[in-house]
Amino acid sequence: MAARELRLAIVIPEQNVVSESFIGSHIGGLFDRPTVIWGSPRPLFLGGGEAVLTGVWNVASRVLQLTWRLGPERAQGAIGRRLPDATYAKALARFLRRTGVEVVLAEYGPTAVTILEACSISGIPLVVHFHGFDAYQRETLTELRQSYQRLFAIASRVVAVSHHMVDQLVGLGCPAAHVVRNPYGVDVGRFAGARPGQAEPMLLALGRFVAKKGPLLTLRAFARVQEEEPQTRLAMLGDGPLRDQCLGLARELGVEQKVDFPGAVDHQEIAAWMCRTRCFVQHSMRAVDGDSEGTPVAILEASSCGLPVVSTRHAGIVEAVRDGESGFLVDEGDVDGMADHMLRFVREPELAAKMGAAGRRHIEANYRMEDSLGRLREILVEAAQHGRR
Repeated sequence: MAARELRLAIVIPEQNVVSESFIGSHIGGLFDRPTVIWGSPRPLFLGGGEAVLTGVWNVASRVLQLTWRLGPERAQGAIGRRLPDATYAKALARFLRRTGVEVVLAEYGPTAVTILEACSISGIPLVVHFHGFDAYQRETLTELRQSYQRLFAIASRVVAVSHHMVDQLVGLGCPAAHVVRNPYGVDVGRFAGARPGQAEPMLLALGRFVAKKGPLLTLRAFARVQEEEPQTRLAMLGDGPLRDQCLGLARELGVEQKVDFPGAVDHQEIAAWMCRTRCFVQHSMRAVDGDSEGTPVAILEASSCGLPVVSTRHAGIVEAVRDGESGFLVDEGDVDGMADHMLRFVREPELAAKMGAAGRRHIEANYRMEDSLGRLREILVEAAQHGRR
């Protein structure tokens, strides 16, 4: 089977989530014109607002007619509440068969759980791609414990982004032989050109303002840097529930005039920020609810640009950043250690340049976008060829 001929359906919980660039790369880079199905609590919709169940099952059609005027999101909720599980599974299975789908890629474990019965009924192989919270967050794992066991039994392959996540999924009950490690990839052409040795002492953080990204601890470390090197600045790109708290903490620490909060920015702007920065900083950590990173794409992009990284020994970061070679890693919660390493890069631009160049080489060797997509493409083709195991 030629790779470009594969009829792929990609199932996602939401459309156009800025922080999920890895999903965008899968949609745009795996196969020509994949069928993208989205929605939560149940994936129900295609692009342009078309519903996959319209005209397939009368009950679904009636619900759609009654609720579509409320808007897509409210319609999703109405259908999700009203359709019995078996009805939804049979309807989705019929849609997948009717459209000639040969393999389904489900982004996130909970999404895969929602559609696994449809894949089982239709006989269409299911590949599930775990990304982070779906493998670690305690509430999710508790709620889906039994469903995950059935998912691991039905899925053709289970994809993890790091060795740490592979071990986690095996610990949750997935047979080791069926878990495939496939790290995220970076467009090394787009993310290139940083000159940290010549840049002003600007530190850059990028990501959603959520607990597992540790933005509050990054700010506290920066405040320590400010005490000793007051010319240093910090830019924190992104948005999220902890952003206002970070703004308040910056004021409390007396560094609000030294920290920029430009909000969420697109990839072109991200690359521009990285190209005028001394180093990248992120204090990733396991959140109180167990939520953890997979491998932060922003760290990969920063290293690809040629920036050294100061981060934590957390999940896939220990593979993405070579401690002492392409950056420095500290234990989760070690604010003083993080500040010390940030200070080194502020004071030693030559070291920043040397480690940034090492990071670029590491990304080119291990995290290129075309390699990541190629491996995932092979996984999907193999699943389609051999069917469910």
